[in-house]
Amino acid sequence: MALPGPLAPPQAPTGSAARVSPESKQKLHRAFERLYHLDFAQASALFREVVHAEPESAAARAFLASAFLYETLARQGTLQSQLFVTSGEFLRQPRLPPDAELERSFRQAVEEAQRVARQRLEKHPDDADGLFALGLSYGALANYASGVEARYLYGLRLGEKAFEHTQRLRRLHPGIGDAGIVLGVHDYVLGSLPRLHRFFLFFVGARGDRDRGMQYLEGAAQRGEYLRTYARVLLAVARIREGQLDAAASLLESLRGDYPNNPLILFELARLYRQQQRYRPATQLYQELLAIVIAHPTNPRILGPEDVWLERARSEVAARELDAALESLRQVEQVADADRRMLTWALLERGRIHDQRGERGAALEAYEKVIRLAADAEARRLAAAYKKHAYVRAPGR
Repeated sequence: MALPGPLAPPQAPTGSAARVSPESKQKLHRAFERLYHLDFAQASALFREVVHAEPESAAARAFLASAFLYETLARQGTLQSQLFVTSGEFLRQPRLPPDAELERSFRQAVEEAQRVARQRLEKHPDDADGLFALGLSYGALANYASGVEARYLYGLRLGEKAFEHTQRLRRLHPGIGDAGIVLGVHDYVLGSLPRLHRFFLFFVGARGDRDRGMQYLEGAAQRGEYLRTYARVLLAVARIREGQLDAAASLLESLRGDYPNNPLILFELARLYRQQQRYRPATQLYQELLAIVIAHPTNPRILGPEDVWLERARSEVAARELDAALESLRQVEQVADADRRMLTWALLERGRIHDQRGERGAALEAYEKVIRLAADAEARRLAAAYKKHAYVRAPGR
């Protein structure tokens, strides 16, 4: 399978999952555009308008549920791709309690989507709108269970239901490109689990294939009608995980061109440049990103200046520009109402830099502050370890 090369030019979708009027179809496209620009209020309003105008479309209700899920993940700070690329980091990431009203809206939209879907399927068992809505809504529930509630096994069971309905949809309606999202995520996630986990899942009927998952996502990125952009994002995440950094950069640069003010896309692209040791363009992108997050703060606060300054400092450390990194870390502490976790990691980074320079007293002072803040368990554990033994930069870092 030829993965590293760029995607082929987008192809027109050959089938539509949502059985809605042309007017509602246009409104759905506008809603997704607002969602990818992180304008959650406007996106939800447009999705609700379609739901009101299309009482028999289960897919429209599943799209609304997906919008509420996306906003929930944004509020929790778990949209950044690196949390999914490094599974251990993602599993350790503390979850903020979800917004109660947003959770109610999400679950109500899922319930409505599944109710309408089952009504459609009772009349026509091969109905595309109903099958797609069941697959997408169970997929949203699986993401919520795993990403918001940290109920990973339950999330896998819900993912199996999503896969079953979407697999049936693909058999009956092979031209619906958006089906590749659910199928691709299922196969890639299960295929990426450690071998021992996959061995046990095999006996309960759950199995996946990483390469096939990538192919499904490629198909959705080329032929998807509503979820094409989401498929491109997921492909970028998967290619980073696979070490296909040039292909991932090409995707993210393309997404940046489409959504120039989406701070998450710029943030991930800058971090990817750091992985590629392209430190100059990374620094330039962090500067651009700082201007965006200061001039156009998101509500909820998805990404703040402290996140950007911290990542810029890490890029400067990687480039061995330690004076510049210390200045960037100082800027983290200057941000009003800075996220305490980001502040904790900034202090830890400062301690590491001082240890590298042989400034043990300044390093110990920074580690003590990390421990006193107690805002992140992993950072606190590392600070305690560095107090006992000075941090030494690993070769090649």
